[in-house]
Amino acid sequence: MNPIRSTFLAAALAAATLTPALAQDAVGSCILAGRLGETGWAPRMEGVELLGANGQAVTSASRQALAGVKQVRLSAPALLSRCDGSNELALGEDPPASKAPVPAIGPGVLDVQAVNYPRLRRGGALVELRVAVTPERVTMVTR
Repeated sequence: MNPIRSTFLAAALAAATLTPALAQDAVGSCILAGRLGETGWAPRMEGVELLGANGQAVTSASRQALAGVKQVRLSAPALLSRCDGSNELALGEDPPASKAPVPAIGPGVLDVQAVNYPRLRRGGALVELRVAVTPERVTMVTR
């Protein structure tokens, strides 16, 4: 079998296997909007636009403004991650893995269920969005 075709088939099989589990499991339904530092966004993720209840863009980095985020518009796939809430992130012991397909949510508008701020060990916090994910929106990307 052609190596490219077998790689594609393996990725498709992984996506078909993982997609329903991720869509139903709240643990795998968060994306990152960026990092907050002492003075604001440091940095904000490209391709992620935060929207308020009225559909207007939310650009402020204040927690009060971010509490009003009701939707997110993605212009590119965003990696799905485990929701850490407002807990401090765990320090990983494993070395970085080689590049492999990972679950992501495709471009479009998603409803935001919650905004959390996992703290970083070196200061600042991530802006984590718990999003409503349907299986059709999950795709696999190589990071």
